[in-house]
Amino acid sequence: VVVTGQRKSLALSKAIEEGVNHLWTLSALQNHPWALIVVDEDATAELHVKTVKYFKSIERVQDEVEQRHDLLRQQGIADEDNQVGSME
Repeated sequence: VVVTGQRKSLALSKAIEEGVNHLWTLSALQNHPWALIVVDEDATAELHVKTVKYFKSIERVQDEVEQRHDLLRQQGIADEDNQVGSME
């Protein structure tokens, strides 16, 4: 799901910061194991600061893990079948 613009910021906030709710159908993605919501900065306007920091830290950690895995693969230690973060 892609959420852009400040006009969608309340819906994003309700969908990820509150429980699953029939008024905010996007919130049902909280129950999906592989849900992915891509947002721009404007769409985060209604989110709590700690929520934004939390998700940015997850992204940063994932980037670090992928970089380490690339180094291991270059050194012949890791292979394509054992990818970190694979959804298989």
